[in-house]
Amino acid sequence: MRAIRRSRYGGPETLEIADVEDEPLETGRVRLRVAAASLNPFEWHHMRGLPWLMRPTSGWRHPRNPGLGVDVAGIVTEVADDVADLRVGDPVFGVARNSLAESATARAEYLVRIPDGVELEAAAAVPLAGLTALQALRNQGLITAGSRVLILGAAGGVGHYAVQIARALGAGRVVASCSGRNASWVQGLGADRVLDYTRGEVDAIDERFDVILDIAGGARIAYLRSLLAPGGSLVLVGGPGDGLLLGPATRIFRGLITSRFRRERVVMVNATWSGEDLATLATMLGEGSLRSIIHREVGLTEVPAAIAELEGGHVPGKIVVRP
Repeated sequence: MRAIRRSRYGGPETLEIADVEDEPLETGRVRLRVAAASLNPFEWHHMRGLPWLMRPTSGWRHPRNPGLGVDVAGIVTEVADDVADLRVGDPVFGVARNSLAESATARAEYLVRIPDGVELEAAAAVPLAGLTALQALRNQGLITAGSRVLILGAAGGVGHYAVQIARALGAGRVVASCSGRNASWVQGLGADRVLDYTRGEVDAIDERFDVILDIAGGARIAYLRSLLAPGGSLVLVGGPGDGLLLGPATRIFRGLITSRFRRERVVMVNATWSGEDLATLATMLGEGSLRSIIHREVGLTEVPAAIAELEGGHVPGKIVVRP
């Protein structure tokens, strides 16, 4: 099969398409023919091996795993003997190992069936970004029915799902920030008010919120804390960061440290794989309360350029890869 491979850390030039053998099918896993995968910052961080904080698990000098990709949608072609819930021919989506390939394997518990009427490409875009948005709002933001929610960076992969998930979880008001060129479709996802950060509208917010989800990372944490209602939560997801050791986490850790001396609740989110949460996202997809905005679709040969585009920032929605 064809697959994206790399032997060293670096830029997009380190990625190549190789013909490789299917990996052995391990206990508890299934093999699937990849119909679509999608790209996240996860891929370019692992491509570059940055921040260094990740290298104890990814490999100090060279990547231990030559492949890339986690988001996947496809058709099950083989199941391990101990897997009972999935069968050959099932259309599934979730989290796989090295999904930027024509075939991949995944733990059965991290795959769920694609609801009827949902396209494979739309499902492939969801897993990591959708899990991040769901867990940030529900687990860390403690969103409840009627919550007033502010989402900074609402046009990106995590952000555009967060707008919809906030609505699905019963938010009473959703305010979102993005550039003006994306405002109309972000509002169409369920935002009551859209702020154009390029015009400084984020710097003059006149509302208070129960949950603030900061994905963009452009605003000062002290300022965002001032926008919280009593008992509210500021959830830090990511954003820019040049530190080689911690990368985007540099700003997040500073915020967490300073928050220890203040009353406002500041937390960070690090998405975890969860079959139960993937099933929740699948239900939302099936009901139509969650949909994927796909920026563009690319083939394996276009993956290096697509990752470079994603690394540059400001990609609306998701980039989907069709091997």
